[in-house]
Amino acid sequence: MTEMSRTLPDWIGWVKQEQCQLNLPPERLAFLLAIQIFSRDGEQPQLTEAELQHAFSFVSKGFELADDTLVSRANNAINDLVRQRLLSRFQAEAGDGDSLYRLTRLGVAIVEFFAAQRDVSQVKLSLQLEQISQDLDKITATIARNPDAQEWQQEVAGRLTYSVAEQLARIDDTQRAMDEQQNAVKANIAALLNKNWHDAIAACEQLLRETGQTLRELQDTLDKAGHGLQLSLLNIEEQLQLQARGIALAPLCQQLQARLDAIILWGSQCIELWSRYDLHVHRFIRTAIDMDKNRAFSQRLRESVRQFEQHNWQLRIAQAEPLLELRAETMAAYADEVTGELPEALEYQEMSDVSAELSGRIREHLQGFAESGEPLDMAAVLRAYLQDFPHYQHFDIARLLIDEAVKLGHANAESLGAAQPEWQRINAHGAKVQAHVIDQY
Repeated sequence: MTEMSRTLPDWIGWVKQEQCQLNLPPERLAFLLAIQIFSRDGEQPQLTEAELQHAFSFVSKGFELADDTLVSRANNAINDLVRQRLLSRFQAEAGDGDSLYRLTRLGVAIVEFFAAQRDVSQVKLSLQLEQISQDLDKITATIARNPDAQEWQQEVAGRLTYSVAEQLARIDDTQRAMDEQQNAVKANIAALLNKNWHDAIAACEQLLRETGQTLRELQDTLDKAGHGLQLSLLNIEEQLQLQARGIALAPLCQQLQARLDAIILWGSQCIELWSRYDLHVHRFIRTAIDMDKNRAFSQRLRESVRQFEQHNWQLRIAQAEPLLELRAETMAAYADEVTGELPEALEYQEMSDVSAELSGRIREHLQGFAESGEPLDMAAVLRAYLQDFPHYQHFDIARLLIDEAVKLGHANAESLGAAQPEWQRINAHGAKVQAHVIDQY
């Protein structure tokens, strides 16, 4: 049974059967880190029981525990880690006391989670996406030349199952590391604001700006490469459907597409959530300034202006030349009341009336799509409709048309979680729109 084919009841039954459990108090976790350090610094990755006891002595000293029970506590800790499958014990014979110990995959993963420094950068993400793109190109080329069974297993099934899937897992891991960094930044900002908020505003601004910029760079990289990767996976899936031996791999392609969609979607949601948090922090700072009981900000501003000559800047005031009054004092304005009817072309119309009239015309224009069931391509409709209006009115007309189109229906592709559409030009001045085709009225 593979990992993909296991259902939730299968997993629960497996955990119950294997009696899997984890219990890592601080001293146990410190002992696990000490084992990893001893294994890394030594010539051999495996350790003897004496070496484990020596590593435990550092933990015992760090937690200020009694020395007289060191050996018994070390043995209990070793047995506890073996029981939780964090440490593997190797014995030459049953009852042999000279055993060797080695961290399991789970133990190494826990150590790496707590100790490894996760590097989150645009360069790293670009290299990972480039590797996926190269693998997909190789898979496409291999399928096209109809390989033999061995080459198929290695270059098609192997690359999809291991290389592409693992690279996507690493990108997902990078996103989760970025989630941890966001939480750390939030905790840092909260600590700064609780400690001395009026002195910490500059630091908070820098943390917010740097984190938001990093999120935007990562998401831009994902958006740029995501569409091409989705297209490559879709082409591979179509090629696999045409071959009998490829039908078994088609569901894997669909799972990889769904995982890539989830990664890109979560990146967009992270940016939106961070923007809300940014606004929340700025709103808190503005409220704090408005309710500053000690008037710390106003006092600091008065002092900076009052003692400006002591700083490395100067306050310069520019005064414009007065205008010469040429009007004769004896001239008087005529106050006669003007009567008569105003021509219809010169009558004043409120902007709300103009917008309502335009909305009605646009509504009538779009109603034909809903009545005939014809898909409504927002970019094409805007491109054709804006040709009848001058350039300076394009923004207002486009806003009214989009509002009326949204009222008609929605896009089926958007409800199915499809990838975001490309930006399309709607006029000759560079304006663009990004929208799914409305096909559900």
